[in-house]
Amino acid sequence: MTENNEEKRGMFWFIRGNIRTLMICRVLWSWSTSIVYPYFSLYIIHLGGTSKEIGLINSLGIIAGMVLYPVGGYLADRAGRVKLIGYSTVFYALAHAFFVFAPNWQWLAVGQFLSQFLLFYVPAMNALSSDSLPPGVRGKGFAVMMAVPGAIRIISPVMGGWLITYYQNNSALTEGAAIVQAVRLAWGVAFLTGLLVAYLRLRYLTETIEADESERYSFKDAFKVMKESYQSIWESIKWMDRSLRVIVVIEMAAAFFVAMSGPFWVVFATETVGLSAPAWGNINLISGLVALVFALPMGQIVDTWGAKKSILIGMFSAPVIIYLYQYAGGFWGVALALTGIALCNKIMIPGFSTLIANMIPRHRRGRLYSIMGERGVQISWGNFWGGGFLIFPPAALGAWVGGQVYAISPNLVWQITSIALFISAILILLFVNEPEQAQI
Repeated sequence: MTENNEEKRGMFWFIRGNIRTLMICRVLWSWSTSIVYPYFSLYIIHLGGTSKEIGLINSLGIIAGMVLYPVGGYLADRAGRVKLIGYSTVFYALAHAFFVFAPNWQWLAVGQFLSQFLLFYVPAMNALSSDSLPPGVRGKGFAVMMAVPGAIRIISPVMGGWLITYYQNNSALTEGAAIVQAVRLAWGVAFLTGLLVAYLRLRYLTETIEADESERYSFKDAFKVMKESYQSIWESIKWMDRSLRVIVVIEMAAAFFVAMSGPFWVVFATETVGLSAPAWGNINLISGLVALVFALPMGQIVDTWGAKKSILIGMFSAPVIIYLYQYAGGFWGVALALTGIALCNKIMIPGFSTLIANMIPRHRRGRLYSIMGERGVQISWGNFWGGGFLIFPPAALGAWVGGQVYAISPNLVWQITSIALFISAILILLFVNEPEQAQI
C-alpha cells in the first residue's frame, strides 16, 4: 500500500497544509465577525440611519469591492497567492477601526467602503483553496471548509445577543445605546482577530504556483498591473464556454436580488414580526446547528449525485422559503425560514464551488474567480458576501434598490426575490452542463 493510499484511509485525509490553515483562519473570522454582523443593520439604525441608509451603506461596500477584484485575480495567477492574501488581510483588518469608533452612520459608510475595497485578495484565497483540494473530494472538501467555521458561527450571534442583553440590563443606557455599545465592543474583537488571521496566513500558507510561473511586481508597476488586470476581464469572458457564461448571468441576477433582501431579514424580524435582538441570535443558533449536522452529508451528495443536481435542489427550494418568510408570524416561523435557507446554502455552495472549480484550469482560476467568484448563488440574511467583478455592480444596485423597496412595502422584497431565484433555477436546469473531465 502506497503512502498516498494510506493517507486516504481517513475520511478527512485532505485537511492538511493550506486547507487546514485556511480553515483555522475562517474559524477565527467566523467567530469574531458573526458576533456582530447579524446586528449590523440595527447598528446603522441606532447610529441615526434608516432603511435607506442600510441600503446605501451596503451598496457602497459592494461598489468598493469591485474596484480591485480584477487586480487580485490577475496577481494571484501571475505573482502567486500567499503574499497577496497575507498582506492584504492586514490592511483589511485595520479598516475595521472605523466600525469600532463610529459616532454616526456616515463613519460606518466609510468603514464599509474601505473594508470591502481591501477584500481584493479573495480571488487568490479561493484559487488557493481549489488548488489545494483534489478533484475527487471537492464537494466534501468545500462542505467541510464551510461546516467547521459554521460550527463556530453558530454560537457567535447568541454571544452577540448576550452582550446586548448585558448592556441593556446592567447599564443606564437606553435600549438603542446599549446595542451600539455592545456592537462597538464586538467590532473591537473582530479588529484584533483580523490581525491574528493575517499573521497566520503569512506564516503557514504555502504557494501553489510554481516559482518559474510567477512574476515579481513593485509599486512602480501599479499602472501596468491595473491596465493588464482589466484587459484580462474580456479575455477571460471570451475563454468561457456556454455553461460558465450562463452561470455568470445567473450569478449577476441572483446577486441583485440577494443583496436587495439580505440586510432586511433582521429588520423584518424585529420590526414587523416583533422579535428582540437576542431572539434573532437564538434563531441563528438553531439554523446553524441544523445546517452543521447536514453539512457533510450535503457535500457527499455533491460528490455522489453530481454538482448540477445538488445545485438544483437548493435553487428550487430557496424561492419557496423566501416567499413564505413574509408570513412568518413569530419566533418559530422565522427560525424555520432561516433554517431552510441555511440548508439550501449547504448544498448549493459546495455544488457551485465544485462545478466551477471542475470547469476552470489552475492557471486561470485567479482571474476567473476575480470576475465571477467561486460560490455561485448564496442566499444571505445579512450583508452581501462578495463574489466577482461582474457580480458587484448588480449587487450594489440591488442593495440600494432594496432600501427603497423596503420603505414602500417590506413584503415586496421577499416576493420579488423569490420570483427571480425561481427563474434562475430554471436557467440552470436548461443551460448549464457539467464538464466531462474535472480540472485538477
